[in-house]
Amino acid sequence: MFSMKGDPIKALSGFKLPAGAYVAIVSEKPESVSAIRKSVRGRVARVTEVIERTGHQTQVDREPLVDKSAFAPDARSRAVLEGVRIAQQDLRDAGGAYDLNEVRTLMRGVSRQAIDKRVQEGSLLAVPGPSNRRSYPTLQFNRDGTVVPGLKAIREALQTSNSWTVLNFLSHPDVRLGRRKPIELLKSGQLNLVLEAARRHCEQGA
Repeated sequence: MFSMKGDPIKALSGFKLPAGAYVAIVSEKPESVSAIRKSVRGRVARVTEVIERTGHQTQVDREPLVDKSAFAPDARSRAVLEGVRIAQQDLRDAGGAYDLNEVRTLMRGVSRQAIDKRVQEGSLLAVPGPSNRRSYPTLQFNRDGTVVPGLKAIREALQTSNSWTVLNFLSHPDVRLGRRKPIELLKSGQLNLVLEAARRHCEQGA
């Protein structure tokens, strides 16, 4: 590649390009393209192509206005994200969740209003699902479709209205229960043991 000083049209007058060689006119200013197009059409037999550098491309070549380190989430933001990941894993480990229609089937056609009432009072556990619709963790249901008793009391003992916190407590082995899962003891009717563990869990913050 080489460049010419002065008027390149005059410099190339009478010059025969060898096979495979091309001539390009390059402008750093987009507004000059129109003038270049008019100029070469009057002095060159045929214009093969005029390539314009768009404003977007020019902007990409510039230094970024904001340093990329400014976009990195801080410790608090990373903690929020990690909390979401933990909640998702808790739900997977607990066996997933039913949607509303599936819960109505399990509960022998109970009305939506009745389900909403149980969620509000805490005797039925629901978490935000796809499109922010309620989903109902499967671990709270017995084999016959009934809901494990004691969920409202457990939530009160944990002193929380956060359904993810309740799910986390129910689905993980607890050293206060001999490494057994609280939900397993609830299903076997040992509510008092689980309530005591929930109170201690709340007091210790772990």
